[in-house]
Amino acid sequence: MLALRDFNEDDMKSIMNTIITVVGAGGLGSPALRLLTALGFGKIRIIDRDIVELSNIQRQTIYNTQDIGEPKVEAAVENLKMVNPNVEFEPLCVSIGEENAIDLLRGTDIILDGLDSFKARRAVNRASQILGIPYIFAGAVEYYANLSTFVPGKTGCLNCVMGSAEDNPDNTCAQVGVTPTVLSLAAAVEVNEAIRLAIGHEPILGNRLMTIDSGSLTFDFFDIGKSEECPICSKSEPASAVKTNEITVTQLCSQSYNISPPQIERFDLNNLAQKLRGSYSVKSTERVMIVTVASGERITLMASGSAIIKGVDTAEEAIRLYELILGKNS
Repeated sequence: MLALRDFNEDDMKSIMNTIITVVGAGGLGSPALRLLTALGFGKIRIIDRDIVELSNIQRQTIYNTQDIGEPKVEAAVENLKMVNPNVEFEPLCVSIGEENAIDLLRGTDIILDGLDSFKARRAVNRASQILGIPYIFAGAVEYYANLSTFVPGKTGCLNCVMGSAEDNPDNTCAQVGVTPTVLSLAAAVEVNEAIRLAIGHEPILGNRLMTIDSGSLTFDFFDIGKSEECPICSKSEPASAVKTNEITVTQLCSQSYNISPPQIERFDLNNLAQKLRGSYSVKSTERVMIVTVASGERITLMASGSAIIKGVDTAEEAIRLYELILGKNS
């Protein structure tokens, strides 16, 4: 980067002092994370709720076959450390939503979108406005991608553009697919916007919507703006998210369940593993503990309190196993 005619040491220092949060470590987040790490962003917070599956490998390029079954955030950090050991990583294996987005995104300088649902994006968008953090939006399916950059106080927000758009279960990557090439193109544009924000330049996609069609290799731009009727960004103070004291259970594409506690915990997994080894098969590291019960179900518990439960048919069963290994229903 320093060889570029319009990039200097102060710009590099700004990037090294920037904290960026990548929300979603899948098809979009994966190539974005590799670029951000190679560029040397100082701290990268990674938020994702899923585990690595074999079907992910062809488009989620930070993972390898030996990562299958591991939480994406943990596998991503281990692999990215080999790219640039000077970057600080903060992996959070949680589902992001209205009840926790503010807490998860607080303290970051830039939010980069790697999500696959409007529900999660709306939560991120609201938190972005409340916290005053720029949000680089991207979404991709089949051969197409949409991108924009929302800067609180300067541009409109996601709600101004997408309104009440809902997730269509018939138009997901799982149903219609997505080409890895459009994911890499969109991720590169997102990272380009992140660089501009980090060094104090105006984003190219502020108040603009970019569309990519990798099938015909066309790129189009449309002017967009702030809606005076927007309930999210046109109010002087956006409404705060509702807090709950209940755990969140989300069914994943991998036929597993993610469990996220109402707030981030700090479990001593080694100590918990010692207590469980007499009753279950347990493998543990500093950040992850994998418990396999006699009937075959597997619980992957993170030090943050989040867990991925595999081998159950209902959310109720997932909660029961989660509480069982934590000693809450024994």
